[in-house]
Amino acid sequence: MKKQITMKNMKKIIKSQNRSLTSLAVELEVSQEAISQYISGKIHPKLETIVKMANLLNTSTDYLLDLTDDPTKPDFSLNEKEHNIINLYRNLSDTEKIKVESYLTAINDLKNI
Repeated sequence: MKKQITMKNMKKIIKSQNRSLTSLAVELEVSQEAISQYISGKIHPKLETIVKMANLLNTSTDYLLDLTDDPTKPDFSLNEKEHNIINLYRNLSDTEKIKVESYLTAINDLKNI
């Protein structure tokens, strides 16, 4: 039997932000009834709508889809130093990449002792 997908966390975050289903529906350009049906699992929003919802509610799509209990939006931004490290890594040979990965793993393991 297929598991019903609900969006119960969406209801929680809307309430925690003191928003109304109506205001969210207007911003998403869908009906308030559609929002209610997303939450109950009766209908499923399009991928684009889920992404837009997550941005409007400042949360992750995983949270909206009840895949996590953490409403914190992940930060995937990199600073300049991190960009430089990635670019240097990409220019390494496969053998050199293995050495770097081993070195990083060793440093991390020592940190956790």
